[in-house]
Amino acid sequence: MQDTKLPEAFRKYFWDVSFDELSLNKYPRFIVERLLNYGDFHAMKWLLSQTEKKFIKSLTESSRNLNTKTKNYWETILK
Repeated sequence: MQDTKLPEAFRKYFWDVSFDELSLNKYPRFIVERLLNYGDFHAMKWLLSQTEKKFIKSLTESSRNLNTKTKNYWETILK
């Protein structure tokens, strides 16, 4: 599987970690949670093109890192 690096425009969402070491293959849960909580339309479009909706749905059901509004929104959208 190819190591999927994040677009440079997403650096602003990962202010507290080493952005250059992130990849969707290594840290899928962390990246998806962060983008769901803080991402804009461009980030959501990229995320949906790179991950399976099934993974996002299971993450929204089990994550403790999503804020309540984000969690409710995505659970409604993905039903």
